[in-house]
Amino acid sequence: MAFAQTRLWVRGSAVPGGVQELTRFATSTSGRYTFKFHGKLLPGNLYITTTETPRAASRYYMPKLVDTNIVTEKADYVAKADSIGSEWAVLFEADNYRFTVDTYNKQVTGELFTRWYEAWICGGCVADEQGKGISGQEGHWQITAGKQMEQSWSDPNVFEWTGLLKAYSYNQEPKRFKINGQYGWSPKVLHPFTQDASILTASQVWYNGSEDYKWAISKDGYYRIRINVFEETIEAEYLGSEEPDGIDSLTPDPSPRRGEIYNLAGQRLSKPQRGLNIIGGRKVIIK
Repeated sequence: MAFAQTRLWVRGSAVPGGVQELTRFATSTSGRYTFKFHGKLLPGNLYITTTETPRAASRYYMPKLVDTNIVTEKADYVAKADSIGSEWAVLFEADNYRFTVDTYNKQVTGELFTRWYEAWICGGCVADEQGKGISGQEGHWQITAGKQMEQSWSDPNVFEWTGLLKAYSYNQEPKRFKINGQYGWSPKVLHPFTQDASILTASQVWYNGSEDYKWAISKDGYYRIRINVFEETIEAEYLGSEEPDGIDSLTPDPSPRRGEIYNLAGQRLSKPQRGLNIIGGRKVIIK
């Protein structure tokens, strides 16, 4: 059986501080990992290597094409024992570099991350207040039933939602849900790495995964879910079966106005004010 690489680093003039360890991500296939970088890079070169410092056992992942930019779509690499010709190019400084090293397929995929403006929780455990008036049932896999997450004012990459998730037995997938990056099913979607992964133990997301896996709830009740779409992380907590204070249930807007803010008098605001605001069709209290 081939040795499975469990740690990777990047080194070089493009790496702030000179060296950083990549984050290991789980995959849907047992024993295989991907490794990811999220953050700032400088103009220069970087090396992807199997050790933190150079030594005899070090291996370098060399792009098959010379001077391959780290912002690339599925660039193939080969492993070699020295750093000669193994550098990846970084052309300019930016805080939003994100790249993935796939050690199974021996490929690197990189991008300059583009900001998200919305995120929606959709699934069989998400109440469908609109559908209830038509069919008498809740919990359908309808985009109109999606629950919009709140975008953080301090970090636009962070979205959070607090509300009820419940297994609707008449639904095809009563305990499952996923997260979309738009009011629609594509092109951006977040999955777990395995089907029915517990949302309470989840820590990483699979962006545009090749399998349509969903997270699962273990019990009905109120949950707080928080994601970082840049760092590809997720966390959740169970708040109990009773509705927490300060949570308002609203009928979803079938044609939501992204990011629009209103006061209770219906007047549009340029930014949230202290007190109760309506942001993207949801009530939000600003203290």
